[in-house]
Amino acid sequence: MKMQRVYLPCVFIVGICALVIAKMGYIRSYLDDEVQTTFFIKRHPTLIIEFYDPFANEGDDKSIDQLSISERARFAEYCKYRLGIDNNSTQALEKCKALKPGYLQ
Repeated sequence: MKMQRVYLPCVFIVGICALVIAKMGYIRSYLDDEVQTTFFIKRHPTLIIEFYDPFANEGDDKSIDQLSISERARFAEYCKYRLGIDNNSTQALEKCKALKPGYLQ
């Protein structure tokens, strides 16, 4: 009986942690010579927590076609989970790039 009381809170805590990991993510942006971390609620659950936006800075702006294959794939993940854009086409990623999140304004 005593063991059962100990496991129930542990199961509850693990469940809450899993839910937070599945539904919360963050992005790092580089503004005013500072690294800023912005948290957001994901559109789809995933175990990925840190996302990548190559346009989350005040530096030179590249086009989508200038991104490397890995940068493009990571940016497509960001667009899918942050904004709900599931398409990896250049047009869809340009649309995602044009949607300026609050951390860049």
